[in-house]
Amino acid sequence: MPAKRTYGMDQDFYPWSPIVTRPVLRWPDNARVAFAVIVNLEHWDWEVPADTPLAVSPMGGPEGMWTGNQPNFPDIGGYGNHEYGNRVGIFRILAVLDKYGIKPTLALDKAVADHFPFLVKEGQKRGAEFIAHGLSRR
Repeated sequence: MPAKRTYGMDQDFYPWSPIVTRPVLRWPDNARVAFAVIVNLEHWDWEVPADTPLAVSPMGGPEGMWTGNQPNFPDIGGYGNHEYGNRVGIFRILAVLDKYGIKPTLALDKAVADHFPFLVKEGQKRGAEFIAHGLSRR
């Protein structure tokens, strides 16, 4: 039997308020536009263990378990792009953000923190905000 619905949220993590009763949102200095830079950082495994659940197969197929039949592993092209991004590209992005005094939000998975701890330190040096982005890309 489903639980009885009540007024408000079904959890106590934060208060419920309908949008029509909230005060008007004002940005600092009455700015008309808010701007957020979210930089996504991921780590791709060189090879996928046989029992790894995949959100999407390497060929874009349905969800399921890694069967070993999917082609293109190791994914040299994809891996190379991500390696470039985590070792070179991110620093080019950070240089532009530094130039304009923009603090980024870094969305990174646990595998990035494990394999590229210097990226976490670079974010901390800049006062970046961090968003948890799961355990691993695969």
